[in-house]
Parts: sequence; structure tokens; C-alpha cells
Amino acid sequence: MKTIILREWGILPKTDITLALYKLFIENPQDTEFVFEADEYYFSPHEEMRYDYRISNSDPKPYRTLALWLKGMKNCVLRGCGAKFLLEGHMQVFTLDECENVTLDGFYVDWKYPLAAEGKVLSCDEVGAEIFVDPDAFPHRIADNTFEFFVGAGEWYKSTNNAIAFESEKFTVRKNTGDIYYNSVTPLGNSVYRLEFKEPKKLVAGDLLNIRHNVRIHAGVFCERCRDITVKNTTFYSCGGLGCLAQFCHNLTYQSVDFLPNNQCGRFVSSGRDDGMHITNVSGHVVIKDCKFHALMDDPINVHSCCVILSEVIDNKTVLCTYGHRQACGFHYWAKQGDDIVFIKRGNMSGACHVKANEYKLQTDKTFILTFEEEIPDEILDAINSGEEFALDNLTNTASFECTGNYFGSCRARGLLISTPKKVLIKGNYFESSGSAILVAGDSNGWFESGECHDVEITENTFGEECMSSMYQFCNGVISICPVVPKPETEQPYHKNIKIHKNKFTVSDQTVIYAYSCKNLEFYDNEIVRDNTDCAVADVILSYCVDANIKGEILVDGKQTPLKIEASNCR
Repeated sequence: MKTIILREWGILPKTDITLALYKLFIENPQDTEFVFEADEYYFSPHEEMRYDYRISNSDPKPYRTLALWLKGMKNCVLRGCGAKFLLEGHMQVFTLDECENVTLDGFYVDWKYPLAAEGKVLSCDEVGAEIFVDPDAFPHRIADNTFEFFVGAGEWYKSTNNAIAFESEKFTVRKNTGDIYYNSVTPLGNSVYRLEFKEPKKLVAGDLLNIRHNVRIHAGVFCERCRDITVKNTTFYSCGGLGCLAQFCHNLTYQSVDFLPNNQCGRFVSSGRDDGMHITNVSGHVVIKDCKFHALMDDPINVHSCCVILSEVIDNKTVLCTYGHRQACGFHYWAKQGDDIVFIKRGNMSGACHVKANEYKLQTDKTFILTFEEEIPDEILDAINSGEEFALDNLTNTASFECTGNYFGSCRARGLLISTPKKVLIKGNYFESSGSAILVAGDSNGWFESGECHDVEITENTFGEECMSSMYQFCNGVISICPVVPKPETEQPYHKNIKIHKNKFTVSDQTVIYAYSCKNLEFYDNEIVRDNTDCAVADVILSYCVDANIKGEILVDGKQTPLKIEASNCR
């Protein structure tokens, strides 16, 4: 492997290196280590650095604007040495396209003008609040009775008229507040503004608001059709969409990759605009370890595949499919020849049969034609003709997952979402998620983030009292097993073989475990402490579950008492 020290090639700190670095990558695509310095490097939008990537769980856009663009590179290392990247405007930081055995190591990433904003509550009542927004840290103006924030490169973005409130001492989401929507912003002078809430909220003077704005169009690290990729020792202080997004890849490792507010720039409750890590349609093995997440405006980690609606049977080997969600559509690579495709009954979410893909042809951003190597079984065709609704999922594009030693600080919504049939290990993490710490999901009717779980172990984790202190979608327990199954059947549970043991839970008025449509759930050897002696909710809630094995006690007011279990439609 050869070593390229950027300075020796005329690529210097404190300059815009966007185009020069792209040229260097093209000229040295294999067996190369690129060495940066512990200094600042600048990136800005260029027309030459635009490309039509169809990015999962992001807003559709004709093109993405790229900063570092790695295409077809193999056996390469980008050695950051503590380099700090400063970007301006909406850009995707790292883009890896069909790369193999590439490592990104040792970077700090931020924007000259942050892609999130903060305000401090000066006074408040249940219907509104007066807040101060620092014009130097968060350049802004008022237009159409709401905020507009400057993100650089001549771009202004309107607030989405919602915010999240954090306590000023612990920087955790204020309890029982969740999403705060407001109708209008009234200037009061000296960068002080009055927000009128859409519904009553109980804030406290001194609280800090993360004020959401801009759009979800770029990722921090985007990988497509890559294999054996490692990202490590890298911190993102800001991000204009998903943090690390990988799709149609094989084998990924993220180690010590942090999403944190940049305190030195006066930011305390804002880092990424959306999810921290989004792993979708990925195969092989995914490792996320020793990472930190705080003040993200969506889930720190989400691992799933993308299922589609079966819209029409063209012949006994050919179907027309429709992408179900506008932020996950138009993929060039949803299936390839030989992939294992499963037909899913959308009512009870059971897998009805498996066939091998032969050819995938994208028709529009919403539809595609899929042909199979063999004929669709007659019983499936009969069910379709009788009105049964089906979805399709690509099981080849699913991965085993290892999540260890991570810190899930207080962010909006849940902590960790998993929907994959391969083996999952969640071990030794600390959770203070404002919603459910862990959501075992699965869906072919709304988000279309599919994947029934067959083998999940959750062990030696700590769940702090901050968990599930506000309500968001699917947050029914600190650990919420909550697939979207419209017509559940006790004889055919969706998830299977989930083992939860040797964890520590500190709760107040939260349900510890909620399980819906699950078989062989095990819960034992867990330490549970409840600080609310008047809590009325059940400790464990089971619905449409089969063969659940729930053991243990809960410590309330210093006394061990049996778990309060509530079950319905179970056996």
C-alpha cells in the first residue's frame, strides 16, 4: 500500500479541497493510504460533485451534492489524524460507491453554519414560551411568522415549526414534553421571540429547545454497493439528514463514531437533524460499537430492510411492485438475480413463500417490474385472486447485527430499532432514550421498514430513568416489541426467540417490557428498580404472544415484589 500525504500533493489545510481531493481519489483508486493533518479543511458545493443517488429514508431529490466522493475504490484508508472538515450549505460528507475494504479513520465533521438551531426558554406558560436565539451561533430571520435559518452557500431553510425541549443541567429531553409544535413566531426584539404552542406543554425557564429546520436530503457517510467498510474514531457535530446511511452493502463496522453537539460553538442540544445510523437492505454482518449519540432529532440506530407492495401479477413469473413510502423509493438495486424474495401476507405479516429473483426493472420512482426464476406457487396466486394483500421483502439484503458498548444519550424518539431475521446481539450499552430504548419493529403497512426477528439477545445493558419519559410512535415499553401487524394471529406470531437477561432497568411510571405478536420471549435475571410506589402500569405487557417465559421481581421502595404482568390473547 502506498501512502499519499496530502500536503505533499498540494492539498493544504484551510483551503477548499473538494475538487482536488476528488481528482486525487480518481487517480489513486486502489491500495492507497491518504493522510490528512490535524487541521481544518473546507468543502463547498460544486456542480461537478452532483449525482443522482436514491437515498433510503430521505427526501427525494434529483441529485445529491457531494464533498468526498469515493467511487470504486479498493483497499484504501483515509487517515484523518484529527482533521476537521468544515462544510457550507447542504452537502453529503462521505460518499462511498461500490467500494471494497475502505477505512475512514479519525475525523471531526462540522458546518460553518450549523444545520440545526437552538433557543433558550426565558419564560413560559402552558400555551407558549419566550425564547432567545443567538444570532451569531444560529443566523436566522423571520418570514411568514416562522424562523428561517441560514446554512451557508446562499441557502435559507424554514423551521418545520416543531422543537424538542431539553433540561439545561442534564441536557436530557424534558419529561412528558416530546414533540412541541407551534403555530407562530412573534419577534419581541433583541433576538427574543414568542412561540405559540399548538397544544399545552409544561416547559421550565432555562430549558433549551432544539428547533428543527431544513430537509433530509444528505447523509454524513453514505455507502452504496460497498463491502467490508470501516468507519471509526470520527465525530459528527452537525449533519443535514441521516448520519451514517448504508444500503445494498455487505459487512460494515462503525467503531467510536459519535454524533454530539459542538459545545465549543455554543451548541448543547443539537447535533444531527435525523437518525444517527440507518442500515437498510444490507447483508453480511454489521457491527456498531463504542459509539456515542446525543441530541439527535431521530433514532440513533435503525437496522431494517425495505419491503414493497405487490400491486399486480403480470404472469406466473412476473409482478408489478410499488414502493410504499416516499422516502424509500426508486432504488436502482432493490433486487438482483438469485436473491431470496419472500411473499408476506400484509394482514398477519406471515411469510407465505420464497422465490428467487431473476430480473429487476425500475419503471418509475414508485414502481418496478420483478421477474422470478420459478413460477409463483398456485396457492399464492389463488390468495391474490381472492383479495389477499401481499408485500415482498428481499431476505438476501438482511444482516446479522452486533451492537455493543454504545451510549444512547437523550435524543428525540427511540434509541435502537431492529428489524432483521439474522442473529442480533445487543450487549453492554447505556440507554437514556427519551422514548423506548429498544424497538423491535417490522412493518409492511406504513413505514415499510420490514424484517421479522428470529434470534435476538439483549443482555448486560443499563436502561436509565430517562428512558420512555416522553411518548413517540411505538413507544409502549422501555423495550417495545411492537411490529405493525393489522390482523394478529396467536398461532402465527411475527417475532420469535427474543432473550432479555442480565440487564438493569431504572423506571418510574414506565412499562419495562411490551411484547406484541412474539413467540419464545424470555425475560429473566434482570435487575429492575422502580422509584414510583404509586405506579399504575403493568411491568410487563404481553399481547398475542406464545410461550413467553417471564421471571423475576421488581424493587419498589426497597422491597422486592413480583412483576405485575398483563396478558391478552396469549398462550
